[in-house]
Amino acid sequence: MTQHETGERPPIVVRHAQIDLRAARPLESPGPENAIPRYWWGGDPFRTHFFNALSSTFPFGEAFFVRSVRHYANRVDDPQLQSEIRAFAGQEGQHSRVHDAHVDLLIEQGYRALATRNRFIDRIMRWHNRETPRFSLAVTAALEHLTAILARQVLEDRGSYVETMHPEMARLWRWHALEESEHKSVAFDVMVAAEIPRWMRNAAMTVNTFGLAIETLERMIYLFYKDGRLFEGRTWLAGWRFLFGRGGFLRGVGREYRAWYRADFHPEEIDDRDMIARYAPRVTAEVSA
Repeated sequence: MTQHETGERPPIVVRHAQIDLRAARPLESPGPENAIPRYWWGGDPFRTHFFNALSSTFPFGEAFFVRSVRHYANRVDDPQLQSEIRAFAGQEGQHSRVHDAHVDLLIEQGYRALATRNRFIDRIMRWHNRETPRFSLAVTAALEHLTAILARQVLEDRGSYVETMHPEMARLWRWHALEESEHKSVAFDVMVAAEIPRWMRNAAMTVNTFGLAIETLERMIYLFYKDGRLFEGRTWLAGWRFLFGRGGFLRGVGREYRAWYRADFHPEEIDDRDMIARYAPRVTAEVSA
């Protein structure tokens, strides 16, 4: 029997993360010894900018998710799901706050165009919330499935990747990953309550898989261009190996991704309860310090 069938879900805990990125300084400026450097993932430009690019989309993305789900909250009769919607909004609000601070760090380091691009995309996303609320909810559920897959890779960390991050950034990503795992089903269940058709659900996943990949790549190109490293072939080759090589960060996720397209899929069939139970005490202690 699956986790979905038993109805047993980990609690969705809103942690007000005490993650301080304010002490960070650009690489060229003097700062405290524990300041976050430009290449905060073990000195590796590709790994750092891959996650910088993702992180820079989260402030407007998380806000879009919350608006999409709340729009259909009145379709939900289940008191438990109503409670989960409130906790989902609380967690996503915290994610927006901390990743917005990360964007501020990137702007301080000289990547100023990110602020302009984010304001532009935020306006587009608000338009979609107003004009295409059904598809917006399907997009939210689809992207929550993608982020749950990435969260599993971060927490399980089979390649010991996260442990080589700057400690403050490692705390950020473990915290975000844990909470994505906790609330991974909320948007999907609201989508079901709103009776969003399967074709729209599948279209949302297909379009946004490519959309997120392209948006991330474009942001990485900009970050590398600003660094003067855009045409460093060895950097891109190392990045390809990091993502898709043996033991790579994105290796082995295809089955979980494809499951979305099944008619009987539900996010809780991928049982993360043991993983959440293992990491919740550590993450809670890390972000409460």
